[in-house]
Amino acid sequence: MKIFRRDFLNNTLLAAGAALLEMPAPAAAQPRAARDTFTGYGGVGDYAASNGDPWPVVTAGHKISQGAYTPLPAGIPDTGASFDLLIVGGGLSGLGSAYYFAKATAGKKRCLILENHPMFGGHCKQNEFLVNGQRLIGPQASNDFGIPREGSHNQLDELFTDLHLPREYVYAAWDPALKPLRFPRDNYSHMDGINDTQVDIGYCFGRQPGGSKPLWVRNIFANKLEGAPFSGPVKRDLLKWRSITGGSEALRRHLDGITYKQYLESELGLDPEVTKFVEPVIGLICGASPDAVCARAGHNLVIPANSPAGISFPGGNTTFARHLVRWLIPDAIPGDLSFAGVLNTPVNFAALDRPDSPTRIRLGATVIRVEHSTGGGVAVTYEKDGKLYRTRADSVVMASAGWINRHLLADLPGDLRAAYGEFQYAPALSVNVALTNWRFLYKLDAPAVRYFNDGFGWSCNIRRPMTAGSYNPVLNPDKPIVLTFYLGLYAAGRPAAEQGDLGRKKLLGTTYADYESQIRTQMTTLFHDAGFRASKDIAGIVLNRWGHARIMQPPGFYYGRDGKNSPRETVQKGYGRIVIAHSELNGHQSATGALQQAKRASDQVIG
Repeated sequence: MKIFRRDFLNNTLLAAGAALLEMPAPAAAQPRAARDTFTGYGGVGDYAASNGDPWPVVTAGHKISQGAYTPLPAGIPDTGASFDLLIVGGGLSGLGSAYYFAKATAGKKRCLILENHPMFGGHCKQNEFLVNGQRLIGPQASNDFGIPREGSHNQLDELFTDLHLPREYVYAAWDPALKPLRFPRDNYSHMDGINDTQVDIGYCFGRQPGGSKPLWVRNIFANKLEGAPFSGPVKRDLLKWRSITGGSEALRRHLDGITYKQYLESELGLDPEVTKFVEPVIGLICGASPDAVCARAGHNLVIPANSPAGISFPGGNTTFARHLVRWLIPDAIPGDLSFAGVLNTPVNFAALDRPDSPTRIRLGATVIRVEHSTGGGVAVTYEKDGKLYRTRADSVVMASAGWINRHLLADLPGDLRAAYGEFQYAPALSVNVALTNWRFLYKLDAPAVRYFNDGFGWSCNIRRPMTAGSYNPVLNPDKPIVLTFYLGLYAAGRPAAEQGDLGRKKLLGTTYADYESQIRTQMTTLFHDAGFRASKDIAGIVLNRWGHARIMQPPGFYYGRDGKNSPRETVQKGYGRIVIAHSELNGHQSATGALQQAKRASDQVIG
């Protein structure tokens, strides 16, 4: 099998030379040894060296968690700099904290953000490709957003106004001479089938007894499951599950005390096949299977059929991160302040960490220790370019994930340490596949796909591209587009923590080449009969691996158990001059949750 004929493309070579701009973005052009076998090809543009958690970030995290810096070596130089606020983590919580702090203090206070990745944004990052001269963008992780009503004066409304974000968008045109298709505008709305009344979803049930080809059925929920190979009772129960939404505060408290599997099967009396049907989306969003997460977490994911379909920026919620940085440090993304300008203008990395800037962002800086200083304020030790440094601030916001915070906070009080000890994390993987064409999906009438086999993943889709300025991809079956996979790595039947550990071992122990093989094999299994050929249809594959992507939500996560506060409530208190703010404190991680935590953190620091 010559499936690895294309290999990793050296990012430096790809970025150099205008001649490459007219070439496809191949899965490789250099020997595999030119790049580590874990991270693989990263695409082009600002995010080419920061797809998911690259291997250097993974190994740095492992060094910290394994105590490599305990005790700290003597003689660590002090930078001599002192800040009013230091923020650990340059994701949406960290950038949002800096934004609200700068806004509240009229930009007169000094703030430093330390970010361990080579690019800011956390999970709000994107992958970029160049295929046959066409620039393509796909989300790495954080995706959907809602458009706030102008004048509603809620947090998002004010943010959209301040950042000059538009509330109306333009999408690539669809040729009316082609057959009509309903395209998703995001990467989530097709996952549980709820929105196949609004987007076209092809369900591949594999080869059925007596059949020679896999069974494909379109839009099963819109058609009352007609043609789907489920028994009558299972169809009845799937439709019942689909209709169950909402609930009182008392119900939410009750659901926090049982698993989602218990709720579906024991309380609602639904067939176990319903649990099996919803398991992949629960495993992705909640980090573990329905038998390990609380029913409230699963119940929150069921969206009424008449709900508006999701919306996604080209790079997912990368747009929020870029606009926040543009607001904080105008020279970082110079020029036009418009949506198109911020989307299409490369980052001026030299402007991020200038001494005269009120807010500074230091990339590639891995924090290894945070503690209150005997002289007042907080001392922060970090590593950059292989050297250790110490700097100081009046206050610190820990916008980094909880799994690493419990290792960084040297003077963490006992109750917070115990609460953090109850936090469990799950990995996740998202993949963007740059296609030279998507004629095979057109033949299947399926821009979104859900499948039921034991191969790689369980769903994938293309989006109707949002366009802006020079970013203007063509929507045509014979033109390039990005196909996106999202999947969790869970192990049903095991405790939540064990599921997370097993998933991480799989995520970290699988080479890029092995994942590439699995993806190409899965796509061939699904789409070969529709004309797909991996050798000519795949232009590039980018993996985005996140070892601790999701906070798991076992029973008691939201309201606590046995009359005690939930661990998230305890952690959220912070201590001394250290404020803790990451979106996982809300449960389901989201851009909205990250921004809520950011505003709370800024208010707490100022207070």
